[in-house]
Amino acid sequence: MSVARGNGTGRMRGQQAVVTGGSKGIGFGIAELFVAEGADVVLAARDKQALDDAAGRLRAHAGEGQRVETVVADTADRAGVADLFGYLAAELSVLNVFVANVGYGIFRPFLEVSDEDWRGIVDTNLTGTFRCTQAAAKLMRDRPAENRSIVVVSSIRAQGARPGTLPYSSTKAGLNQLVRVAAYELAPLGIRVNAVSPGLVVTPMALANNPKAEELGAELAPLGRAGLPADVAQGVLYVADPAASFVTGTNVVVDGGESLW
Repeated sequence: MSVARGNGTGRMRGQQAVVTGGSKGIGFGIAELFVAEGADVVLAARDKQALDDAAGRLRAHAGEGQRVETVVADTADRAGVADLFGYLAAELSVLNVFVANVGYGIFRPFLEVSDEDWRGIVDTNLTGTFRCTQAAAKLMRDRPAENRSIVVVSSIRAQGARPGTLPYSSTKAGLNQLVRVAAYELAPLGIRVNAVSPGLVVTPMALANNPKAEELGAELAPLGRAGLPADVAQGVLYVADPAASFVTGTNVVVDGGESLW
């Protein structure tokens, strides 16, 4: 599986960034590109071993003095969010970039979706992201910096009506509106909020749901291939970059043209 690589421009040098769900898949791809572009990065996820493995891989490519840290936190849980931001408040001088990437999908017919299915995905994808982005905004407000950017990883499934995606699509649609309203309210504080919406991306989660995800992605995207974490990472880098200082409230679609039809 292809991973994100920077071109050594250093465009994120001096930036302190946090990526939730950063131990694998899209989150790891984002963190890898941030590190390649010079940022100090904190990875947050539930699995300590996966975090340690991811951090080791990132540190192997980090520059001298560049920090890669980890926090074990379940952001679907209020206490987990409190633990994460307690650490960030203690360890970071400023929070330049917060990427809310945690999420998962439940894919089954509407009439078969249980209350447990619904609660689980709403708690993780929507409520957890709300808590994290609010806490990130408060920390950014209290510690002014030239670049303060919140990025929410959404999905093109927030639009349209794909059978079997109701819980997932509903949470992603909610995230898109969260981004728009938060961007409007936080703009006077100099805090930018944007979404990045991937199409089908080949990740461990996607392959667990469909072993032929790569082939399906190639069929769905007019560009003729499935998306990779590196593709999404480039979209996130664009809105996280200090150079995007006039970009807020937008949704960057990274889907190879899948949403065109």
